[in-house]
Amino acid sequence: MESLKQLFYDWEIQLLVILSFTLQLFLFFAGSLRRCITSGILRFLIWIAYLGADLIAIYALGYLSRYDDILNERHISRKNKSMALYWAPFLLIHLGGQDTITGFAMEDNSLWLRHLLNLVTQVVLALYVFWKSIGRQDVYLLVSGIFAFVAGIIKYGERTWSLNWGSTKSFESSTGDLYKKQMPKQIYGGASYSGTVCVAIRSMSYVHGVFLARTLFDNSPLIEDMLGDLEKTLKVVRLELGMIYDDLYTKSLVLRTRSGIILRCISQISAIIAFVLFLTHNKHGYGKADIAITYSLFTGGFFLDIFAILFSMMSPWTWAWLKAQKCDKLSIFSWFILSSDAGWPEKQQRWPKSMGQYNFRCLLSTGYQPRTLSQRVMKAITNLTKLLGIEKKKVFWMSKLLDTEQVDVGMTMMEHVAKEVRVLHEELYLGEKHKEPREWPRLGLLLERTQARLASDFGFTIIFLHKLTEVHLSRCPQHTNPDIETTTESSYLPTDQVEICRKLSNYMMYLLVANPSMLPLSTSAVATLESSQQPRAMDLLLIEESLEEFSVMLDKDTLEEMIALWLRLLIFSAGKSRVEMHAAQLSRGGELITFTWLLMVHYGIGDSQTRRVQITNDNTGNSDVREANAMNVPAPNRRPTRA
Repeated sequence: MESLKQLFYDWEIQLLVILSFTLQLFLFFAGSLRRCITSGILRFLIWIAYLGADLIAIYALGYLSRYDDILNERHISRKNKSMALYWAPFLLIHLGGQDTITGFAMEDNSLWLRHLLNLVTQVVLALYVFWKSIGRQDVYLLVSGIFAFVAGIIKYGERTWSLNWGSTKSFESSTGDLYKKQMPKQIYGGASYSGTVCVAIRSMSYVHGVFLARTLFDNSPLIEDMLGDLEKTLKVVRLELGMIYDDLYTKSLVLRTRSGIILRCISQISAIIAFVLFLTHNKHGYGKADIAITYSLFTGGFFLDIFAILFSMMSPWTWAWLKAQKCDKLSIFSWFILSSDAGWPEKQQRWPKSMGQYNFRCLLSTGYQPRTLSQRVMKAITNLTKLLGIEKKKVFWMSKLLDTEQVDVGMTMMEHVAKEVRVLHEELYLGEKHKEPREWPRLGLLLERTQARLASDFGFTIIFLHKLTEVHLSRCPQHTNPDIETTTESSYLPTDQVEICRKLSNYMMYLLVANPSMLPLSTSAVATLESSQQPRAMDLLLIEESLEEFSVMLDKDTLEEMIALWLRLLIFSAGKSRVEMHAAQLSRGGELITFTWLLMVHYGIGDSQTRRVQITNDNTGNSDVREANAMNVPAPNRRPTRA
């Protein structure tokens, strides 16, 4: 053990520097993946790497500040000269982070002042380390270190600047004007996908106002496109979510400014000069391992810089700017990367790419078949708790972790959401496209008898309708081939419609279980979920009886009404949701409810707009609500006359 301990002491600083760079490599590539991947494991690894990268770099700088004392205390003697003190500027570069991830969450952006203090502290500490190396290194290595310091300070400053602009306060005060300045003039891409990207870019000033709740009386620039081309609208809204994510959680916003571009060029030129000086320097007397590590830091840094350039070329803003500047070859190259599978492809959906699922029957264990390994584990735990007589609510927290899963959203789901939002928009607006409110010939009686409870407890609404949907779908035989004709065709349902209905039902349950802050709940989600597990709370047998009582027929029309019902619940939830929650969800891969919310805002629907959505037309629950005016302006015929 003593020999292993001594070996670790001999190579501790080398291992710390290599580990710091390895974490930066991981953060660069994993940071770009989290935009559209909701994997909890990936998110946990990114979180560990995000926190650990700063801790290791800061610890390594502290180690270097006491490098000579540590060597003397541990009685470490070196045959060759060490380059450890030369690595201080590289640790600053690592603290500057990567272009693909500046903040892990919105809270990191709000703490940008703390990062600014860390910037000053760590730069002073790195300069102290570098000052200690004066007299031990020759002039070439010192000058090379100075240029490396310039690159490190700029990189660290870029990160702090990006966090500042991504914070809510800065986003409110300065970014709106910045959008207008950055808007490329006279950029039109025609009717192709490039035209869709141009429409999304021109709408970003409005979307910025949406995320700041400043669009109450503003008309969306997409309103004409929405009324004409639904498919184009879906693409535009997805592009908007992707660009907002980049502005909040990457260095994209800073690198679109003239100052940001100039500083990035100075940083890269300084790194190249530092490398050339190190390359031409006579490294006789230094350890081969230290030389190899230094070369690795330089080449790895250049490798990340090249990918960062490709990442910036992938941005719709870069393509539009190059096109506006008549840089034809570069704009063609930028569009090639942008439209590729690695960028923002037209056919592959990015935001949102998946949707959460939670089926309450997994906890009730009534014929539920687990599909994933975690669900099988949870089912075994549930069976074990029954044998031991343990209450379900004591293990429900585990069910929320293991029974949830992610499934592909699919274009069919997106089209259903967009069509229902447009139907609601037509119901709200008068004129030629005015439509009567949607009717519920199959589910109307059920809604009529339960609307008082539905309006008062939204969590109960979701659980009740989720269980009702499960029972309804379990009793429905399905077509595997829609072209097959049967003598009892009305009793068969298309598989794709059944899947849409089940996905929506499970998704609303997922939001209630895993993300209740996105829903307009009147009571605690935990309390609602625990009460629903009581033996007589909402037994499935009672739901089956209600199905028979209300004569709900198992046919295609009923299924379509159930899909519309779940879509209306999703729309209602999105309209009542808070803006800051959607901004936070973008760092977790995005949610379908966020897409629905932004789509509704473009149509002028939601609590942040002039037209709000209520759960039902029953006003009995709101009989005590009154409106008051901050200022009662007198009518023209009642204005007082001057004497």
